[in-house]
Amino acid sequence: MNNLLTCLMIFFYGAAFLQCHDGRETERQDMTELHPISNETDAIEQASRLTDLNTLTEKITARHLTVQDERTPYLWKQYEGKKAWQVEFADVSLKFKTSMPDFEDKYMRKFVVLLDEKTAQLISVTSKFKGKDPDLREQPSGEVAESQLEAEDEFYYGLPKKGPRLTFLAALEVVLNKGIGSPFLAKEIYGNFVLHSRGGSPKRAVWVITLRGLPPIPAHGEHGDSVPVWQRNHIRNVVDDETGENLFATNSPQPG
Repeated sequence: MNNLLTCLMIFFYGAAFLQCHDGRETERQDMTELHPISNETDAIEQASRLTDLNTLTEKITARHLTVQDERTPYLWKQYEGKKAWQVEFADVSLKFKTSMPDFEDKYMRKFVVLLDEKTAQLISVTSKFKGKDPDLREQPSGEVAESQLEAEDEFYYGLPKKGPRLTFLAALEVVLNKGIGSPFLAKEIYGNFVLHSRGGSPKRAVWVITLRGLPPIPAHGEHGDSVPVWQRNHIRNVVDDETGENLFATNSPQPG
């Protein structure tokens, strides 16, 4: 993504961020050591520690299942068909300390958190849209997404052995304040905590936050108006878990 397009995208979404900067750093906390999950209570407690979603709802349930249709690039083969714990946080309305006072999320969301049963590591966080939007296409398969990222010299090397310093909600707030795209405007939200490298950079623990179903990003250039909306209504931000900085944003991978 060139600098001009980045600036245009930041300007476009600037009016939609509905945020106020108060000079405070995004709140962080050190997670407890990872451990096997043996029951629903343990799963809910771990998912809550990793995400902070329990601060936004009391409707929380957990169940043991077999992972199906896992789509995280580079990790999908590792977890497809494996046992995991799924924790659902229902009736969630996003709220952040740095968003405008009294601003309400326009969507009522359900977040699904998937945890490795043996290590309690976070496999994924997903919030899908229940309505109809012809321009909101399915995420690409793990294999297709992996091939697109590999072509751009971007890699996920697995799940970090230590838990994140930023919770999922804290990473979302970084995207709100420092990234591209507003979580408030996204119909769907996806999150992964992975070891990551791009362009030969050292491996680091990051949050990968994908916002989908956004108002389409303006397309520029000679044939800009011919770019389909479904190619311009999603953005993936990568947040450094150690520093809390938004490293970059891209609309790759594209739907398959």
